[in-house]
Amino acid sequence: MSDDELSSSGARPIPSPATLALSTPRVPDMQEETTTPRPSPPQTSYPITFVIVGGGIAGLACALALRRVGHRVTVLERLERDAARGEHGVRAPPNLSKILFHWGLRDALMSKASIMDKLVFTKCECKVPNRRAFPCVTTPLLCHLPDDSSETLAEQLWDAEMLKETQGLFLMLSHPDLHDIFCDAAIQLGADVRFSSEVVEVDPPSRAVTLSSGERLSGDVLIGADGALGQCRTAVLGRRDPGSPTGLAVYDTLISLAYVSTFDPRVALKSWQCLALGGGRAAVAYPIRGFEDISFQLYAPDDAGASGCYEDAAPVDLALVTKDSGISDHLRQTVLGARKTKVIPIRQHVDLEDWVSDDGRLLLIGEAAHPFPPTTIQGTAMAVEDGAVLAKLFSHLSSAAQIESFLYAFQEIRQSRVRNVRAAELGAIAMLTADGPAAAARDASLRANAARGPGANVLEGGGSAEGVWEEYSVLFGYDCEDEADEWWVQWGRLRQRAQDRSMAADGEEPA
Repeated sequence: MSDDELSSSGARPIPSPATLALSTPRVPDMQEETTTPRPSPPQTSYPITFVIVGGGIAGLACALALRRVGHRVTVLERLERDAARGEHGVRAPPNLSKILFHWGLRDALMSKASIMDKLVFTKCECKVPNRRAFPCVTTPLLCHLPDDSSETLAEQLWDAEMLKETQGLFLMLSHPDLHDIFCDAAIQLGADVRFSSEVVEVDPPSRAVTLSSGERLSGDVLIGADGALGQCRTAVLGRRDPGSPTGLAVYDTLISLAYVSTFDPRVALKSWQCLALGGGRAAVAYPIRGFEDISFQLYAPDDAGASGCYEDAAPVDLALVTKDSGISDHLRQTVLGARKTKVIPIRQHVDLEDWVSDDGRLLLIGEAAHPFPPTTIQGTAMAVEDGAVLAKLFSHLSSAAQIESFLYAFQEIRQSRVRNVRAAELGAIAMLTADGPAAAARDASLRANAARGPGANVLEGGGSAEGVWEEYSVLFGYDCEDEADEWWVQWGRLRQRAQDRSMAADGEEPA
């Protein structure tokens, strides 16, 4: 789809870059409203077999969604289950959490997640001349900086009515817990999930894959959910796409609360997300696992030329990396508690015109279709939305003749939303890591909006508060399954009727 087609497709507006750095507060009266799952989804009258390459969140969410509507699913993941689960934090915005609520997984999700209460912006600058500091997430989350200068720029609260409209909650939890929720639910519904099953060859024309063991599996549709560097994206693009460096990398780690609360015990009482802003750097931190750990993500220049992804990147010692970076003594003690720090480069990848292979039924989803910057809020959400939309479309499958049209319908529905959201996420990172005059303007805007008093929208920018809340509502209130149903009502039924008439005219039995 071209840029001109995107601009004329009626795609819904996406919030300004700053809005994607947000999180939501606790809204107790919303919890009951978001607990009711939707009725059981319609079941396909023509079950087919899907082979999904990749057992991360995208692959497992897709497997669960397809099993819910009656299709046969096999998931192939090259890593063992513990390795595939990862070891970092994840934020689940309302457009993600409400999908799990609709699927009847609210209790499983809420038993592992915390509702975010507040978003706090701090400014941290090192006082020592000629020393460029990593920013420090300060009061109330990590520590005080007696030798550094820190300032609370603003605190963000949310509009309760807007949150009700989204039908979801903004949650924070560990990636392993989210992975387990999808995996366990998919297996319970009958998905064949195979770990330690490495795919070494993808054959779209034959709709088959070959494993390292020599086993060959085939299906009616292949789903590529093996990431930006996986075999499926390479098969569709015709070459490997390592992406172009942006000059930034993310240091992603977990820090034990025991190390954090030594410096500020209030962290054990606060369900907050903090964003610390420093010259050309930024840090995001939030508690997970019932405040047992702090998920800590540091955006900094990619001076070492990081490579790889979460599954392949070798752990680094964050305390050693930050030793001469100018951080305060208190934070230096805190990062001693960091473990399994992964350094992931932020790269720009080629926008694929098609997510469907030209020579067979291979469809890309998640990072394989649309790589997002690591640790962003919406990356995981977009992957889960993909699975939900695909299953909703294929719940209407009544004949093999519909398969290709449904694959391209999925692409049509998803591309404009994903591309716009991804661009905004990249803009959010640019905002957080701004330096010089751009950073000064950002900080001045935050201070000015915060000065208007409690309840002010601190990221209002140059627009109205009402306009910003509307942007949030569009982003977080988006219902991907409704979007798929809308396509079926407007286009799918018409195409099916036309096909049935054509078959009848040829003397064939309609689907």
